[in-house]
Amino acid sequence: MTALPNVHRVWRRRLIALRSLLVLSLALALLTLRRVSPELLPPPNVLFGLAALLVPSLVAVCSLNARPSRQRALLGMELALDLLAVLIVVQQLGGAANPLSFYLLVPLLLAALTQPPRGAWGLLALTLAGYLLVGLWHSAPDPHSTLHALSRELSPTHGLGMSVVFVALAGVLTLLGQVIQTLSRDQQRQQERLLELAGRRERLYQVAATLAHQAHELNTPLSSLVMLADNALQEPGLPDATREDLIQIGALARRVADRLRRPDPELPPRCDYGTLCERLRLHLRHLQPTLTLTVEGDPGRALAPAPDWFRVLANLGYNAIDAGAERLVVRLDDHGGRQVLQVSDDGPRQQGPTDREGLGVGLALVEATLEALGATLRLDFHHQWSQARIEWKTPTPTATPETGP
Repeated sequence: MTALPNVHRVWRRRLIALRSLLVLSLALALLTLRRVSPELLPPPNVLFGLAALLVPSLVAVCSLNARPSRQRALLGMELALDLLAVLIVVQQLGGAANPLSFYLLVPLLLAALTQPPRGAWGLLALTLAGYLLVGLWHSAPDPHSTLHALSRELSPTHGLGMSVVFVALAGVLTLLGQVIQTLSRDQQRQQERLLELAGRRERLYQVAATLAHQAHELNTPLSSLVMLADNALQEPGLPDATREDLIQIGALARRVADRLRRPDPELPPRCDYGTLCERLRLHLRHLQPTLTLTVEGDPGRALAPAPDWFRVLANLGYNAIDAGAERLVVRLDDHGGRQVLQVSDDGPRQQGPTDREGLGVGLALVEATLEALGATLRLDFHHQWSQARIEWKTPTPTATPETGP
C-alpha cells in the first residue's frame, strides 16, 4: 500500500497559499485607497506588517522537507509566527476594534486540530493576551485617512462586545479542534486494528488452504504407498531382502510424488483476468469444496498489479465463505473508459447493516488495497445476493516507438 502523506506537512503547504491570499487581498484593498485619496497612501509601518505576514511562509519553504517527526513542531512554530504577524498588522490598523483581528482565530483553530493539548491551549492563552494588548495599545490611523473608517469604534461598547465574542469563539474553536483531533486519532487507531485483524484472518485462511492442500495429497495413492512402506519398515524381524524392497518402494514413490507435485508459481506483476480467477478457484477450492465460482468477462483482460488484485478477490472470497455462500460470481465489464469488477455471493448470513459490516472483517483490508490501486468500492445488498462493485479508470496504453527494419 502507498504511504499516506504527512498531515502536518500538508497543512504547512496549505498555509503558504492562505497567507499569500491574505497578503494579496490586503494589498489590493490598500491600493484602492489611491483611487479614493491619491495623496494618502498606507504608512510604511502597515507595509512592514504585510511583509511580516509572509515570514512564516519563508520558514515553511526553507524547512518543508524536514523529517516527518519535526513537522508538527514546525507547524506549531509557524502558527505562533502567524499570530504575532497578524497582531502587528492589527496593532497598526486600530487594534482589536478592527474586524481583521478575527483572523487570529484561523491559526488558533489549526493549532487545536494539529497540536497536542499543551500547545493548543498555550496558543489560546497567547492569542487572548495579544488580543488584550492590541485592544489597550494600538496605533489608530489619522482621522483624515481613509484607513480610519476601518478601525473607528462605532460606540463605547463596541470594543467590549467584540472582545466577548472573540474570547467565546476562541475558547469554543480550541475545544472543538481538540475534540475533532481526539476523534480522528481514535478512528485511525480503529482502522489500524481492523487492518491488523483482517491481516491475521488472511494469514489464517492461507494457512488453512496450505493444510487442506497437504491433506488432499495424503489421500492420494502415492502418499498412501509411502505411508504403508514407512509403517512396514517399523515392523521387527523383517528379512533383509524385504526391508530393501520396502526402502526402494518408498524411495520410488517419493520421487514420483515429488515430480507430480507442482507448487503454485508466484503471480507475475501483470496477469490476465482469466488466469487470476483460475488461481482464485484453486485457492478457494481447498477451503470450501462446495463453493461454486462463476467467472464472467473477457479472460484476456490484463490486471496489474496482479498480487494486489488477487488479494482483493481472495478476501472477498473469504467473506463469502464466512457467510456460508454456495455461489460466488466474479464479473468484469468495461463501461466507457472505466473497468467494473463485480463480486457477488449468495451467503445467507451476508447482511447489509448501515455500518458496512456485511462483507466481513476483510472489508478494511479490501478498501485499503483498492485505495492504493486507485479504485472505488460500493456495496449493494439485495434479498438473496450481496455484491461488491469495484470501479477504476481504464489505464491508457503506452505507445511503443516503431523500430525500423
